[in-house]
Amino acid sequence: MNLVSLALRNLKRRPVRTFLSVVGIGLAVGGALALMSLSRSIADSAREGIAEIGGDLIVMQRGTSDIFGGFIPEATVGRIAAISGVARLSGMLVAFAPSGVAGNVLAFGWPDTSYLWKKIPLREGRVPATGERHAAVIGDAAAASMGRKLNDELELFGGTFRVVGIAGYASTVNRGLVLVPLADLQEATYRPRQVTIATVTIENAADRSELARVREDIEALGDVIAAAPDEVLDHDRNFAALDALSRAVAIIAVAVSALNVLTALVLATQERTREIGIFVAIGWSNGRIMKSIVIEGLVMCAIGCGLGVLMSFLAEYAFPRIPAIGNLISFKPGVGLIAPVVGAAFVLCVLGALLPAWRAVRMLPAEALRRM
Repeated sequence: MNLVSLALRNLKRRPVRTFLSVVGIGLAVGGALALMSLSRSIADSAREGIAEIGGDLIVMQRGTSDIFGGFIPEATVGRIAAISGVARLSGMLVAFAPSGVAGNVLAFGWPDTSYLWKKIPLREGRVPATGERHAAVIGDAAAASMGRKLNDELELFGGTFRVVGIAGYASTVNRGLVLVPLADLQEATYRPRQVTIATVTIENAADRSELARVREDIEALGDVIAAAPDEVLDHDRNFAALDALSRAVAIIAVAVSALNVLTALVLATQERTREIGIFVAIGWSNGRIMKSIVIEGLVMCAIGCGLGVLMSFLAEYAFPRIPAIGNLISFKPGVGLIAPVVGAAFVLCVLGALLPAWRAVRMLPAEALRRM
């Protein structure tokens, strides 16, 4: 009988304890993967949404805690537009707007003359005409969750908007957007002549020195910073806190899986005292006995990790079907995340199995054989 088959036999002898231990490991690993995937997915979805809308630089208020938390006067946006090398610029106001149908929705307000209206990948309808008020273009995911179609009415901030277009963006965040004229959103949020961020397109963006110069000129205006789309979240303390929190909870969850293995193997070692004594008496080395117990822990860990990974993929399937989540983020536990989490679980499980293994080899054969 090899050590693996011995480990499997011992696990089958205690099916309830083995089952509970494996489920505990699976929940810990699955929870760790879910939390870390969720944190990364939120950040990735935000980056994809910003990149899809376009712009070489994103201008934000200096010192704001998150990318949508600051406000820039429209006069400053005009000064940015006058900087040499700026080809196109559009300010936008961003707000989570209360809707009577789907709770809060992410709303963008764009000026009538913004070039962003022309970049909308329309699936149906049109964009608001210049000067048209209380008209909205909604993402297809938002339309589905709110049950709205062309020419239906939509409530935002207690006001009524008419759906004139439905957009087919690729990113998850943008598919849940509601796009309205800037003046309407400024009025609804009591932010007259203010925007949240501004997107800037540079004439010669391929020239790094030119891009750096325009960036410096923008920041020289004072009270604003300019960042590349993939750098925007580096200035968002909310995302940083979310990432740190998810990592901390993930570490705790994986540590719990090691504790489950430790508990199961300590109890198993106590129950098998006589069996271990026989192994010692027939000449098994300390190393062989330790290997048998560690392998038993690794088998439980392997089954539990497999269960945890399966749970994470089930979460990937289920989460997008929850409107409050699926309209804002995608949930993707990739290989780059699964490998370190599972690897950490195996390391901790080995460490958790070493204590009962060490206790087993310290027993004297005569003492072990006297125990029942």
